[in-house]
Amino acid sequence: MLVLAAVYYDKTLKRLIEDVPRFKRLLDRTIRFLRRLAPISPTCANDCSILEKIRHRLFGVPDDVKDIYDGEKEPHSVQNSFHSAST
Repeated sequence: MLVLAAVYYDKTLKRLIEDVPRFKRLLDRTIRFLRRLAPISPTCANDCSILEKIRHRLFGVPDDVKDIYDGEKEPHSVQNSFHSAST
């Protein structure tokens, strides 16, 4: 997902992603999967946080999770929810 996101983000390479809706769906599916595992795996929590930030940067806030974002610039993943609570 990170490599595909980097390709999509690059102005020149972006054309290599032929099916943007599919890429977006797969990114969302990966985030949902990692979010389910985040409570039992710090690695999944970190990966989820990274992919959520990338998704937000590439596509904005998805409609189905706008309540999770609470109007902030970064999504509330497991990782940065705990981080912001401690700071």
